[in-house]
Amino acid sequence: MVLGKAVKTKTLIEQAPGGRVELRHPRWADFEDWSGLRRRNREFLSPWEPDWSDKHLTRNSFKARLAAYNRMAEQGSGYPYHIFAGAGLRLVGACNITRVQQAPAQSAQLGYWVGEEHARQGFARGAIRAALKFCYEDLGLHRVEAAVQSGNLPSINLLAGMGFQHEGTARSYLKINGEWRDHEVFSRLSSD
Repeated sequence: MVLGKAVKTKTLIEQAPGGRVELRHPRWADFEDWSGLRRRNREFLSPWEPDWSDKHLTRNSFKARLAAYNRMAEQGSGYPYHIFAGAGLRLVGACNITRVQQAPAQSAQLGYWVGEEHARQGFARGAIRAALKFCYEDLGLHRVEAAVQSGNLPSINLLAGMGFQHEGTARSYLKINGEWRDHEVFSRLSSD
């Protein structure tokens, strides 16, 4: 499948209990909201994400990230999205579709996060639902995988509640806070 500009910039829309959810490709205009959300949620996110420094939140770093995101989308290897939700469609997190492989694997990996003030309002669920539709219907993929730390019960419950099947434990999957952490691997197939 040849992926053109229309797929790269497509906005994904879904409804959630907390309101409308839109997934949009990150833009330069998102910088202030994104960096503020990341700054406010550093402590909340740090148990679950690889370490990042203050440099991660600079304009230059964001500019480089946008360029990398655009290359990924143009190559069809990944589709990063910012999650906008609720009244006024404010930035609440991100949902990234990465490691996209076409035939024969037809698979991708899914990662997501929302700020603490937006958690448990259905926004992550809405974002995942929109991402799955995009993966299956637009990209023609068969398998979407997500990996979650063993102790992250809210994410484990979210994935299980959305039909993802537990496949096992990936030992020392990611380095979090200086330590290699095991992750539980979940997948959902287009036929599920």
